[in-house]
Amino acid sequence: MLPLKLIDENGTTFGVERVKNRQRVSTKDYFTEMAEGNLSGHKTVSKFGFTDAANATHEEVWTAETAYTYITTPATLYLSSSNTNDDQPYEIQGLDGDWNEQTETVTANGFLPITLPGTWTRIFRMKNMGTTNNAGIIYVGIDSDPGGDGIPDAPTDIKGEIAVGRNQTLMAFWAVPTNHTAYVTNFYASCAHATAKVGEVALWVRPYGGVFQTKKIISINNGQTAQIRYDFPLKVEAKSDIRITAKAASDLTISAGFDLWYEE
Repeated sequence: MLPLKLIDENGTTFGVERVKNRQRVSTKDYFTEMAEGNLSGHKTVSKFGFTDAANATHEEVWTAETAYTYITTPATLYLSSSNTNDDQPYEIQGLDGDWNEQTETVTANGFLPITLPGTWTRIFRMKNMGTTNNAGIIYVGIDSDPGGDGIPDAPTDIKGEIAVGRNQTLMAFWAVPTNHTAYVTNFYASCAHATAKVGEVALWVRPYGGVFQTKKIISINNGQTAQIRYDFPLKVEAKSDIRITAKAASDLTISAGFDLWYEE
């Protein structure tokens, strides 16, 4: 076998991945390889949310049923429960004070607020890592003394929550880590109500330092589902926020989400 050395545009040599002295090739599609972790520097995200109280004003699709208030400067956050019996470990995913990805696990202690390590600029997802369902609402927020009942004093203090028995957040928003670019491939929503209603669901992107820009709007009737697949993925730059909001005449149940990949 002849020796082979490859050189990139910067003059740096690199090798070709081989298995048992044969060049590695794949018949799988690009996204499957990405999901399996075979493409260095590439990751996938599926974000999804739920609300049963969409009303006349566009609000983020999440279980708290109120407009979401974003962290503006890196903050210390706290985890607490609205039920004194919750004592499971919870994994928290988000971005640190420098917009780098950060994952920490802390154990709930009922009403008592537990300090999360480090500082945070965004919360993406929280997961119950224990063996029993969460009995109360699990909160992560900026309130270090949530009124003695584990519930943050103001809705604007809440940065993430797990509804009772859900064991994971249902938050249809995300932000691109620093030094990365994201590519949205899919956007979907469905709605339901006892009577005929129409829901309006929107996908937004806020470039770093800017304002939220509407990228897609779909209107769906009660009991229906809509989906948009991008032939050309929507490119989103580092430190940008991506969110889904919904509005309706009153208290419409909305499920919505988006899929993307991001790379260094």
